[in-house]
Amino acid sequence: MIKTENICERIFALAKGVQTEAFIEHSSGALTRFADNEISQNVYNDISSVSIRFVDAGKTSKVTLNQFDLPAIERAVKSGLETLKWQKKDKNLLPLAGPKQLASSRNVFSKETAELPPLYRAGKINALIKACKKTRQIAFGTLENGLTSYTLANSRGVFARHRESYISYSVTVRDRDGFGWAETPASNSDDIDFEAVNRTARLKAAMSRNPRDIKPGLYPVILEPAAAADLLSYLCVFGFGGQFYNEGSSFVSGNLGKTLLSPRLSIEDNALDGPAPGMPFDFEGQPRSRVLLVEKGTVKAVVHDRKTAAAAKTVSTGHSLPQPNGFTPFPLNISVRTGESSIEEMIKTSQKAVLITQLHYTNLLRPPDVEMTGMTRNGTFLVENGKISKPLKNLRFTQSMVKAFREVEAVGRKAELCQVWGKLSCPAFKLKAFNFSSATKF
Repeated sequence: MIKTENICERIFALAKGVQTEAFIEHSSGALTRFADNEISQNVYNDISSVSIRFVDAGKTSKVTLNQFDLPAIERAVKSGLETLKWQKKDKNLLPLAGPKQLASSRNVFSKETAELPPLYRAGKINALIKACKKTRQIAFGTLENGLTSYTLANSRGVFARHRESYISYSVTVRDRDGFGWAETPASNSDDIDFEAVNRTARLKAAMSRNPRDIKPGLYPVILEPAAAADLLSYLCVFGFGGQFYNEGSSFVSGNLGKTLLSPRLSIEDNALDGPAPGMPFDFEGQPRSRVLLVEKGTVKAVVHDRKTAAAAKTVSTGHSLPQPNGFTPFPLNISVRTGESSIEEMIKTSQKAVLITQLHYTNLLRPPDVEMTGMTRNGTFLVENGKISKPLKNLRFTQSMVKAFREVEAVGRKAELCQVWGKLSCPAFKLKAFNFSSATKF
């Protein structure tokens, strides 16, 4: 076990009065992979690193190493201080942050989950494989578990530490020419219903056999939680990131207080006690704040680190990424307010719609209106007259997310935790119109 306090004290002493930040990261994890109804791989990793950042008179430098003995740390500090001398001055560079009171967050660490053995993972996977063999289906996927821990300290008195466990079960099932998928991430293995994940993926695969084409065009869509989370993560990053807001490339820029999205949509970022909890401080050791991003369609706020907050003449919300960083601070622990519908009710009330299980290859095309493109995957169906009528070949979409989420017709009453840019607790959505341009067999 690395004694992080001793390492930080050693680094600060070697820096000899130069403002210094130490970020120590440790992760350990194991993964069991399966394909063609067989376990094909079992791997384990254990990685530790320390990044040391120096700030002095408008200059900064940074070194990273994965060795923790005194000679290695001495060499790293010496190299970082020498590099610092040759850096250009940045008049906008802030000094290191001072200490602030940090709130407690929900417990997201389970020692049992972090240390689940290979036999546990194999047992869960074998239950799926046996069921698939009986119905001539083929299972693929992964089951992984582990932990991550972070220590952030600086020579101005900041000291913050966080640890969390994780487990993620992802299943894809093939049934002849049909494919189905289901996935559940969690911080505790007790929160995963393995039978439900298996059942969902197998059912979707069976339903997807003999997929058909539909004509390109505008269709109402029913997005299951994972598909909705994929799209909303882009909306939140490129819409509510402080740097994009300051630069004017966000649809929120100059529009705070305006209703730009559907009144059925409300979003907040809350790492402390929300349904997608996480680290209670950012990567400068500053407290994360609960930030209401959207309230009934009205854009209320964006998230900031100290740098973007200073440029916007406001205060940091505690969303810094590891510094120095050229990317925007963005929400990492998002929760979307649930509604009053179920997916079954959305289907029942639809004359014609496309039901989407999963998306992939999603990419941003135009930041100002968050126009995106991507593909459906592993369970796409046509809904007609209140029922699923047939499976569809995978479809490509090109669509503005601002426009799509301005026309929300229904929101699911149950949210699911999804892993995207960060954590996102998201319900299902029914949207009025989505632009599909083509279909493909795979």
